[in-house]
Amino acid sequence: MEHRFRTSRFTRGNVVFPTEMVVTDRHVSRIKPSFVGSVEESISLRQVSSVTVSRGALFADVTVHSSGGTDPLRSHGLTNAEARRLKDLIEELQSNILSAGVADLSGLRACPRCAEAVKAAAQVCKHCGADIPIVLTEEAPREPAAAAIADSGAARAAQSTAGDDEDWTWS
Repeated sequence: MEHRFRTSRFTRGNVVFPTEMVVTDRHVSRIKPSFVGSVEESISLRQVSSVTVSRGALFADVTVHSSGGTDPLRSHGLTNAEARRLKDLIEELQSNILSAGVADLSGLRACPRCAEAVKAAAQVCKHCGADIPIVLTEEAPREPAAAAIADSGAARAAQSTAGDDEDWTWS
């Protein structure tokens, strides 16, 4: 999960090489390209102390402050809407870190006993030790060729000897 925010070329310092702010589930980076390369500064998401947005008529200045003693990341030229979205995204990822310990919650689900976040494929909760039931979803779709074979008498006979196995997906 990587979100990129590029500044407008109509702002000072961004006409030829616009600055980019990159937010991932681990860090916030500022990339400033130049003729010979680029300068990249980053702050760990856990070290971000605050995000300041100074809005103008069209564009905003964004400052990402660090609690780790490094210089803040500054970017000017983001639209007001992009600056607000950048700030909201950083705050959302930080709240996920505080509540679940990780920024990206897409591969997690809640334990039915203690309500702590565990991996979606977990069978036992690492917090309380409870067994986590595996939830079955709907039947997996069959391929057209397999469906035609399944309708034939030979396939029915083979199925009756093999047992009542059906294709199920796990989630």
